[in-house]
Amino acid sequence: MAILIDASVFCAYSNTKDVHHWHSKKIITEIVSDKYGSPISTDYIFDETVTVVKRKCDKKFANEIGMFILDSEILVARIDQQVFQRAWKIFQEQNELSFTDCTSIAFMQAFGIKDIATFDKEFDKIKGLNVIKD
Repeated sequence: MAILIDASVFCAYSNTKDVHHWHSKKIITEIVSDKYGSPISTDYIFDETVTVVKRKCDKKFANEIGMFILDSEILVARIDQQVFQRAWKIFQEQNELSFTDCTSIAFMQAFGIKDIATFDKEFDKIKGLNVIKD
């Protein structure tokens, strides 16, 4: 059993002004306590997280969330060519999803992951996913 952690949760966790900040703290605490199985993220999600946090907060907070992720038990998986190609197909078929979101879906499908921690409402529309948001 595993759970994918989306950038929206990491971004809210690092930004006290984010509307989802307190929910993200609860979710991260539950994930770290092994409620959902092994915590996983991807290099694309990591990239999106530190970039958004740097833009919305500052570089200090971006460095802090980056180190939090890298120093934790969260596995940061690399998107390989097979997942990338599947993500590209999903991206071409979908209108609302970012390419990073498509890599997340393709990654989850490839590894049979059903749970995702996210505040991104677009994931609610994806069949077969269990969205953890509070």
